[in-house]
Amino acid sequence: MVRCRTEAPFPPLQSSHLFFNASLMPYVAHRLVRERGKTARQQLSARRLADYLNKTERVELHIVNRAVEQMLDLEPGVSVGRDDLLAVYTDEGFHTWMMARFRERLHATTGVTLPQAPSPSVARVLALCEAVPPARRGLAMIAAATVTETLITGTLRRAGASDEIYPPVGVLLAEHAADEMRHQAAFVRFASAWVPSLSSEERECLDDLLPELMSAFLAPELALWRDHLCAIGLDGDEVDRVLRESVDPLEVAAQMMAAALVPRRLFERLGLSCADRFARLANRWRPP
Repeated sequence: MVRCRTEAPFPPLQSSHLFFNASLMPYVAHRLVRERGKTARQQLSARRLADYLNKTERVELHIVNRAVEQMLDLEPGVSVGRDDLLAVYTDEGFHTWMMARFRERLHATTGVTLPQAPSPSVARVLALCEAVPPARRGLAMIAAATVTETLITGTLRRAGASDEIYPPVGVLLAEHAADEMRHQAAFVRFASAWVPSLSSEERECLDDLLPELMSAFLAPELALWRDHLCAIGLDGDEVDRVLRESVDPLEVAAQMMAAALVPRRLFERLGLSCADRFARLANRWRPP
């Protein structure tokens, strides 16, 4: 049976609408951006939504579903049944279709284009998985999926948590978050049984890898933000100033810690020390 959804009409786009929560775009409050008016603010939010959808799509196809393939080959009955894993696999494919359909309908209704592009953060996560010894790559992919699936619900909710959000965006993110909440519960159950079953060498590998995965996934994408600001007409010096004056490393660290709360608590409960190391990485983050 093919999963389906009811598609409500898209309303007219208002100049006050945003496509992404402004509180997650600190640079939109800068004077040089405000001087560009509502249109620039809306354009910046559309670019952030496009980046977020690109990141999410690649997580689903290249991290989560690859991990589920590994998990299906483990001993049956490891806290999450085969049916549940296949449901996650199916959901992730549906989300990718759902986002593609959303892009098409948004463009047809409003003229706004959400371009598809690679995700630097997902590329960093995949590079970390590829860098481990071949015998540990399955473990690394499951670790990456566990990280992303236990923190993505919160980020989806925050991205759409504003009265300024264009209503269809809020619906898209809320529906996705509802599915991801189930996935989060499944991965927490899985990890709770899987981690204790690992050998001491595997646990050591996991403990070393997890902080790097969380940091790679959550660090701000300043290069993309720079491109966004240039696209609204700011020159290089202005962009440097906006980012320098808008991006507070202490605030970034606090946001990274909050976003990773569920995986930090999960792995700490399972006896790993990665939460402390991630906290150090987050607090040491500085703009490149």
